[in-house]
Amino acid sequence: MKREISGLLMIGVMFFSCAKEQVKPNTTTTQVTTQTTGTSQTLQTGSTNTGSSTTTTDDVNGYLRVKLAKDSINTDGILIEFNPAASAAYVAGEDAPSLQGFGVVSLASLSSNNIPLAINEMPLTAKGASIGLRVNVKSDGVYTLNMQQINAVPSTYSLWLMDGYKKDSLDMRLYPTYAFNVYTADTTSFGSHRFKLVIKHQ
Repeated sequence: MKREISGLLMIGVMFFSCAKEQVKPNTTTTQVTTQTTGTSQTLQTGSTNTGSSTTTTDDVNGYLRVKLAKDSINTDGILIEFNPAASAAYVAGEDAPSLQGFGVVSLASLSSNNIPLAINEMPLTAKGASIGLRVNVKSDGVYTLNMQQINAVPSTYSLWLMDGYKKDSLDMRLYPTYAFNVYTADTTSFGSHRFKLVIKHQ
């Protein structure tokens, strides 16, 4: 009986020693909570002390939700999802093309090869990104672009809405709503060339 117990203890010691050797040293996990206008985010960041700095900005897995609205009823929204393994160009089955319907407003983001998308899956690296927005409306009036949600995009990235028609820009982390006029007789006041979302790593 004593021999059996001794044998079991030896096996346990060997198992614990092997498991201990497999643990990576100096690995820490930090939970960071950031606050944006109307949005609370919790980001998980991991770092390993290997004697040199590790850049993790190319590993962003988050998303943005943007909405175009004329009023509370006439709206259209898009999803921009960041995935390190995705392509910036349109990929069938990865992205969802935007279909021009009969609604009062229509919003799409543009892939790197200018395909209008309702769901745009793309990488976000330390170089940042510039994403064109296509805005189509049926009539003259005042419209808004709204940053509805910022999820798991580190605060080290700024999010700027650029208005080429008005030569204006807006920090959408601080001010998530941008109001603008459209004049249907002036095709430069809407369409694919007025707005873009510029994401910069600080």
